[in-house]
Amino acid sequence: MHQRVADTAASVAFYRSVGLDVDSSSATAGDDLHMLLFKGEPAGMLYGNADLKAMLPVLEERLIGFAGMFHLSVSDFQGTYDLASRHAQIVKEPVTDSNRVHAFYFRDPDGYVFGINDRAALEASDMSEFA
Repeated sequence: MHQRVADTAASVAFYRSVGLDVDSSSATAGDDLHMLLFKGEPAGMLYGNADLKAMLPVLEERLIGFAGMFHLSVSDFQGTYDLASRHAQIVKEPVTDSNRVHAFYFRDPDGYVFGINDRAALEASDMSEFA
């Protein structure tokens, strides 16, 4: 779950108040993103509205709320990209983010966006504790 919110500080305070932990350590300077954790396990991400629009412009016209994305980690990143690119609209080409995670995004026929992560890169990244 990626959740686009108008005020991340208010959302962080809310989610903490209902028992979730919030980890902002993966954000780089200027990023407005926060990982929600439930019992130590990743439960979702909070993004400032502008940050999610910048990351995935395909979502720019969407209202604030859940972005409707699914994330999958795969062993054969290139093979998965090759297959997806033949059958789906790629909305963000493969990139390596500041945590050294390789990912690409595609859209299904109903408009849902899927993020595909390279499992090996994820496990070797700064995000490995969440892999």
